[in-house]
Amino acid sequence: MILPLAIALQVRATVPPAPVRDVPDPGVIATDQRVTPAGVQSVFRGKVGAVRFGETSAELWVTAPGGAYRMNWRENRVVSHGAFDGRPGVQGLVYDTVAHRAIVTSIGRLPAAIANNRLPGRSEPAGARVVAQVRAYGNGTVADTARAADGTPAPPRAVLALDPDSLGDYLAGAPGVARRRNTAGHRPMTVPLPANDRLAVLDADDGTLLGLVELGVLPVASVVSADGSAAWVSIFGGPKPSRRDRAVLQCCDPRVERVRVDARGIAERGSVVKVDLLTRRVVAEVTTGLHSTGLAWDETRGLLYVANGNSDDVSVVDTRAAATVATIAVTPFHERRIGLAPTAVALSPDARTLFVALGGLNAVAVYDVADLGSGRAGGTPTGGIAHLRGLVPTGWYPTSLDVSPDGAWLAVGTLLGVGSGQGTTGGHPGETGGYVHAVRGSVNVIAVPDAAALSAYTTSVAQNNRLTLTSEAARDLAPRREARAQPVPERPGEPSPIRHVVYVIRENRTYDQVLGDLGRGASDSTLVLYGRDVTPNAHALAEQFVTLDHFFASGGNSADGHQWLTQANETEYPYWPLYSGRSYPSQADDPLAYSSGGFLWDAALERGLRVVNFGEYAPVPAWDSATVRTRLLQQFLARDTLPRDHFRRLFARMYDTRSDLPALDRTLVREYPGWTQGVPDVAKVEVVLSHLRDWEAAGEMPALTFVLLPSDHTEGTNAGWCTPKACVADNDLALGRLVEGLSHSRFWSSMAILVVEDDAQDAVDHIDGHRTVALVASPYARRGIVDSTFYSQPSMVRTIELMLGLPALSMFDLVATDMRASFLGAGEAPDLTPFTARTPRQDLLAVNVRVGAITGPFAKERRTAARASARMNFSEPDAAPSDRLNRILWHTERGWGVPYPGVRNAVFFPLSVDLSDDEREEAEERAERRARAARAAPAARAAADRPVPPA
Repeated sequence: MILPLAIALQVRATVPPAPVRDVPDPGVIATDQRVTPAGVQSVFRGKVGAVRFGETSAELWVTAPGGAYRMNWRENRVVSHGAFDGRPGVQGLVYDTVAHRAIVTSIGRLPAAIANNRLPGRSEPAGARVVAQVRAYGNGTVADTARAADGTPAPPRAVLALDPDSLGDYLAGAPGVARRRNTAGHRPMTVPLPANDRLAVLDADDGTLLGLVELGVLPVASVVSADGSAAWVSIFGGPKPSRRDRAVLQCCDPRVERVRVDARGIAERGSVVKVDLLTRRVVAEVTTGLHSTGLAWDETRGLLYVANGNSDDVSVVDTRAAATVATIAVTPFHERRIGLAPTAVALSPDARTLFVALGGLNAVAVYDVADLGSGRAGGTPTGGIAHLRGLVPTGWYPTSLDVSPDGAWLAVGTLLGVGSGQGTTGGHPGETGGYVHAVRGSVNVIAVPDAAALSAYTTSVAQNNRLTLTSEAARDLAPRREARAQPVPERPGEPSPIRHVVYVIRENRTYDQVLGDLGRGASDSTLVLYGRDVTPNAHALAEQFVTLDHFFASGGNSADGHQWLTQANETEYPYWPLYSGRSYPSQADDPLAYSSGGFLWDAALERGLRVVNFGEYAPVPAWDSATVRTRLLQQFLARDTLPRDHFRRLFARMYDTRSDLPALDRTLVREYPGWTQGVPDVAKVEVVLSHLRDWEAAGEMPALTFVLLPSDHTEGTNAGWCTPKACVADNDLALGRLVEGLSHSRFWSSMAILVVEDDAQDAVDHIDGHRTVALVASPYARRGIVDSTFYSQPSMVRTIELMLGLPALSMFDLVATDMRASFLGAGEAPDLTPFTARTPRQDLLAVNVRVGAITGPFAKERRTAARASARMNFSEPDAAPSDRLNRILWHTERGWGVPYPGVRNAVFFPLSVDLSDDEREEAEERAERRARAARAAPAARAAADRPVPPA
């Protein structure tokens, strides 16, 4: 399909500027790794979707949000650019050597007018168009291979969203294309549709949709035989479960389905399937490792390589016998924990060398696979093993690979690229601050290294990740019998005076937003929104114990943060993300999101420790209500007139919190809700304190206690709900009362309280958008110091593990810097002084006024903000568009005449550069949950109003 010359010229005339190669602030990432990418680098705005070489080793195709780039990478020059509305598909690029063009999949967007008027209770908005797309780009011209729903050809360069029956929605995967026409007269190309569990088969020459093939749970990548007769497709979640299989239903978006799980509730397998492209039927299926994604096919030897991101291995499948003949375990280091995350594979032109992208390691592993399948028995390849040659450092989280036609160059595309940088102070016009949702993906083109270069690269990768290539690593050694007791032991299993850990998880604040006025450590008072008058307890804890002014959230939103806080790992499922249309995995509602290393409560329970969980990772309740929240706050303020366990009894009638994760379910407090803004945190803490009284009476407290306190998320300026300051003050007072109660208990002498936010997405920060509020309180914590050690969320998980004698869950907590600098050493005397809660000066009962009552200065802007807040979904984490909400919060507290701080730091966001549109799509997918919440709210209000019998 060739465009008219005028359009081709127009494409060239609108070529964007070249990507940058050098950035002023590279190298620091929020997982506490270093990034030192090899080769020549190009940096893009947003996540890089895929990379492929074109006709020569100098021509490189790159997909990123908003378009496909044809580059001369040696000159860092964009030769041509084809724009599309949305973000690239998952590994959504293949170069068609027959038609001399790139085939690109992308993910479009719902029209704003439809997204804003979605009908409650419908799985699809009326009249909306879905979003999976495929296009062809080549020689500076662009053409859509998509066709309209009625089958008519799409106009040249049109951006079409196809009918759900003709392609798919929400996501598009990695396409494949044949080199010759098959016996049916078509040269097929294939497009996996992850949200629809289908494979779209099209004619590569004219874009005709030939058919759709039903597949297993979440197909990701496809490859097609040269003769067009067959395709292989990776299936992330494996085959669909039968009635006899142990399976769990995802929650709660339109494309949910049942997923096979193991005894822990974690997805248990991936697979690859062979599709006959003539009959368009699945003719074979092969079980692989966990989270199967990238594919590379050596058709000559009949070997298919499959990246398995959640089992850290590569399956080798004989495509003739449809059987796995080898598994390449990716274990380059002495330390062996999950988290290396193979995401993509590529073969050298002679198929003797295999390159494996390791997202978690920020590296590419290089294997010699010449001996694999060197012999055959009964038609099946036998003999030979894969030999690890070494590792090549890349940018942050590589997910796409290609080798140049001459075999001399390796191209690597990364989601997160150059990592977190250093910003300047914010809060003044023209100045900037760090924001977690700014992204710089990168492409690195690397000369395929010889043995000497590869050896040096391998050492660099080990150093970047603080891993060892020999058996001398102290991190993995057994506990020493002679070790002295200290609060944070050097090795798991060594003695600690801390026997009770309370792990408190809050929502979304940056350091400067809360503690910028602390007057100590690295702070910027110009960015403060919720200072000492709103958060006196956070300030007092930071001053009385330890000021942690370099603590960073490893993730960018709740779907990331709660994985890091409970598993010390994040799989590629939320990183890409692959959950669109299925779930938002910030709680235990999607087994495809969980790390195979398990959860913190798993490790504790396996060691025989008692664990109690107040709401963390629990399912979101089916309702929330501003009216109920206000009534509960009024009851809290009158608590002295109520029975002692009033809230515990009341919530027992309102909630029955349960989880499909068996171990988590064993630990959950039934009457304590999961993430909700409908219950004030001060009321929730009364439930915790009631249980604490029971523990004191029994003389026994759990070893590990989780407490979720999310009110600092706020409801924006949504009418009837708490004002932002009132929401945050509620959270702060709850935290203060919790620490006060715990520190006055009989268990205080053997306790540590660790407090953290799940992410820092709701503001900017003068150092980095990931920097967040973390607090410690313990008799064994140092008093009145500033600890500026770089800590991440795995640092806190690692500290808990060391205190309680638990093994590391992943590579990340294994190598994380533990927080021993914040605690006393062996032999130092603890300070048993308890904490006394402070009451915020902010009125907890303050609520946002209705839109019609807003008058005075900037009334128009304030009314617009209130209407926008009313449209946002606050019933679950991050369903509200964070960038819009952040601006509302900033202007509400700092004034509508004060400019919002600019964004300079490039960190990462797991969805899109265009936050407002992209997040609105996610919010719209949750319409059914909002309708259910509305139906459930009256019953909840009735429960809150019913009197409670006297104790």
